[in-house]
Amino acid sequence: MEKGMKTSHFLLIGLLLCCACTDQDEANGKVFDEKVVEMQNTREGGEADASDPVVVTSRRSTEAEQLLTYLKNIEGEKTLSGAMATVNWNTNEAEWVHRHTGRWPAINCFDYIHHVFSSKGGWIDYSNITVVENWHRNGGIVAAMWHWNVPANNGKDYSFYYGDKESDTKFDVRKIFDESSAEYQRMIKDIDQVAGYLKLLQQKGIPVLWRPLHEAGGMWFWWGSDPEACNELWRVMYRRFQAAGLNNLIWVWTQSSAWGKPYSDGYRWYPGDEYVDIVGMDVYNTTDVRKVANDCYNFLREYSPDKLVALTECGGVPTMGRQWRAGAKWLFFMPWYDYSRTNNPNSTAFAETSHSCCDITWWENTWSEDFVLSRDQIDMEAAGIHELRVGE
Repeated sequence: MEKGMKTSHFLLIGLLLCCACTDQDEANGKVFDEKVVEMQNTREGGEADASDPVVVTSRRSTEAEQLLTYLKNIEGEKTLSGAMATVNWNTNEAEWVHRHTGRWPAINCFDYIHHVFSSKGGWIDYSNITVVENWHRNGGIVAAMWHWNVPANNGKDYSFYYGDKESDTKFDVRKIFDESSAEYQRMIKDIDQVAGYLKLLQQKGIPVLWRPLHEAGGMWFWWGSDPEACNELWRVMYRRFQAAGLNNLIWVWTQSSAWGKPYSDGYRWYPGDEYVDIVGMDVYNTTDVRKVANDCYNFLREYSPDKLVALTECGGVPTMGRQWRAGAKWLFFMPWYDYSRTNNPNSTAFAETSHSCCDITWWENTWSEDFVLSRDQIDMEAAGIHELRVGE
């Protein structure tokens, strides 16, 4: 598959990964700030419509069912704007957009990337859901993903990149078929830990767009090193979440393909219609709007005609107006974060309008389109955004 370089104003390190739909003859890299990697490299401290072939909706919470219905009703008519947390557990990117444009993105996506370090009252504490509660209370849609850290090859650090380097990991996803293995026990332990964090949101009545095991077909993450095993891992996670009583999730799957492979190859990592609600693609440094519409959006519509289709990550792409008029009518879009710009809302950098993925000019153009929904334009009742539950 073609790749593109995702430029960054981060404190760069040479950790590269490839994204799903990119310009030719460039090398793509989503780069994580050195400080973030240092954090990772510390030992852990801490009821369904008959025409709808998606996850069993009878097991969904009322709020999740309402949100999914809302998404289906706006599909092709409106697109939800999104912002990615800066690394993990904040709304910094959304705050940056609001500061410079006066409008809030509709979705904020959080990341359980640092689950191995999460502890009560620690520097990262996923059991403290105040930031998510506030976003929900103010009318926003909550999304979450998981850059799943496991022990690195050097035996002392953590990584989610698959490879032979000391800083990478060769964690074997195929062990999901071997319940006696230490790797299987590790995966189950981590799944249960994150299930517990998601259950805290469920107890408050917060539905979540849940995007695990993303970009598996690119094979740069350990969970994507074997398609059959990755699909089984998805299904194990799904069933285990159900067994834990989790019913507030809408499942989002992100397509990707490795070097030299056709986009269709990415569907070898597709776990099955019954386990997926939304399909998406991460698109970087693709300025040809026809490529975005035809090779990305229309490709997903062809391979998953019964699914909602989203731009699950983006940066260096045409304006949403150009994409929409070219036929790429994404359900939502999610620009990736710029660590150096939004890590500290009190910094002088936060006051600047440039950005490694989508700058303020891009956002102002986006807000000029009447089909783009900001947070204040969401029909909260229809979207399952109600008052937080208490006493649970």
